[in-house]
Amino acid sequence: MAEKAEKKRVDVKIDHGDQAFFTDNVTVLHSPSKFIIDFSQTVPRVDNIDGKMRQTFTIKHNTVILDPPFAKMLLDILKKNLNAFEKKFGSIKLPKKMAQKKKPIETESTTRYIG
Repeated sequence: MAEKAEKKRVDVKIDHGDQAFFTDNVTVLHSPSKFIIDFSQTVPRVDNIDGKMRQTFTIKHNTVILDPPFAKMLLDILKKNLNAFEKKFGSIKLPKKMAQKKKPIETESTTRYIG
């Protein structure tokens, strides 16, 4: 007589982390073993320093590090979602400056990242 398979229980805890992060800039770097995607946000502020109003900029960033296969999967997921978005809502128009092709930056074979 075959033994009955024992049911196993797995508990899962979900950590929702920080609040959503708006980004208005992204830097992508890579090495042979990883992709580094650094999302940043620049927020202008006006502070009262010693009785004088001074404008400052606060830059916040969140960095995501991916292995190459996962980076490729992310690219595929983004392409599929962008296509679905444009089918439903219409073509996404890029500002003229962003639409122009820029000359790629030449880097060493291994990119260094200090975060």
